[in-house]
Amino acid sequence: MDFFTRKFTRRDFLKILGLGAVTAAIPTTLAKSLYEEFSEGAWVRITRYRLYVFAEPSEKSKVQDLLKFDQLVRIQETVSVKDSKGNPHYWLKLGEDAYIQPIFVQYVENHRNVSSEPIPEGGCLGEITVPSIDAFYKPRGTFAKRHYYYSSTHWVRSRVYDEYGIPWYELPDDMNGASYYVRAYAVRLVPAEELTPISPEVPPDQKRIKLDLYSQTVTAYEYDKPVFSTLVSTGLAEGSTPLGVFKTHRKRPYRRMVLQSGDRNVDYDLPGVPWVSYITMSGVAFHGAYWHSNWGHRMSNGCINMRSQDAKWLYRWCNPTVPPDVEYMVAETGTRVDVVSEMP
Repeated sequence: MDFFTRKFTRRDFLKILGLGAVTAAIPTTLAKSLYEEFSEGAWVRITRYRLYVFAEPSEKSKVQDLLKFDQLVRIQETVSVKDSKGNPHYWLKLGEDAYIQPIFVQYVENHRNVSSEPIPEGGCLGEITVPSIDAFYKPRGTFAKRHYYYSSTHWVRSRVYDEYGIPWYELPDDMNGASYYVRAYAVRLVPAEELTPISPEVPPDQKRIKLDLYSQTVTAYEYDKPVFSTLVSTGLAEGSTPLGVFKTHRKRPYRRMVLQSGDRNVDYDLPGVPWVSYITMSGVAFHGAYWHSNWGHRMSNGCINMRSQDAKWLYRWCNPTVPPDVEYMVAETGTRVDVVSEMP
């Protein structure tokens, strides 16, 4: 549940940038490790309809250019600038006198796939491995009906061939059942071994997750020892990510997430949200996010946004275990989640 299409107010932007309220200092080690993927030569996709390019790594500098939604740009290097309190703020350098903030961007790669493996009866999971791909109601459709983005996940029902012998995958919508078709090269079929549980030998009651809203971090524990930690982005509005004790009782490897309130400034439609581990019946969940990279800052409508690879790790590690051929798992028990807000 996120602000993909939301029209932000100045107050929203101040909150996102950490200027409108008291916010925790982002753990430097975690922040640095997350931004290492924005290395020299890396590509990012612009996920906002307008993104300013500044002459220097500062919002007070001259605006040099304007990038558009879905535009791809190449990173020259990541620059860290400290504020008056000594906290680092990261900028992406695109070239001489050209800097953008790594907020409404997505790190992307471009891997084309070739696969002749038969699709299992009932389908299997697939992952988009190109920056974006058009989806149609039929193979070689005239007008794109959707765009699927890098790292999003979808259920692959079948492989079909058009009149030129070009392979396409049929991807059913998990909300209305409609089928969409994409070129097969854009989808990697996720092998079953990638979905095996992590640390299955650890008793379920010896695993727990701590989500700290103040530091915007998630930490996984085994026998009360941390085994994984990363920055996340939780609910922007106070209380949208609830405090308390929960369990990861429901999981699914992909989900189309939609909000239709009638207000186009807040509505969104996000197909293929990856690696979803729910903690409430109302839909609050850990999941990957392909529409921003503002880790360590509140960004969502309540869910816990994570890098896709981090959400995948947590999905495989926490209970219940979801078999590769299952699209949705519900269990009476799951891994304990403590949602706290611990100010130092």
